Amino acid sequence: MEYYCYKDAFDAVVEDNDGVLPDLYEVFDFILYCRPAHLEGPVTVAEIVAYALIEASEAKSNSASSVPQLPSVPVEVGGLLYLDKFIDQAVASLN
Repeated sequence: MEYYCYKDAFDAVVEDNDGVLPDLYEVFDFILYCRPAHLEGPVTVAEIVAYALIEASEAKSNSASSVPQLPSVPVEVGGLLYLDKFIDQAVASLN
């Protein structure tokens, strides 16, 4: 069978095994177009699971905003920054 990503291969392995993940050392003769060039030979279930998790985490990190939005405390421009406002800003910051 041929797959473009490890997630599709993972779904096929689980579906072919009636919804249960087979033994991690079980070998499949899949063609994976996304497979790194240095890996050759049959594909184990462990490899399929590991790379499917990597794909899922990369997809999640790409969909999340790369710049976190920090909470802010309004301060008048040019005004004095009193201790209570300074503490509010310190508490609101992530650092």
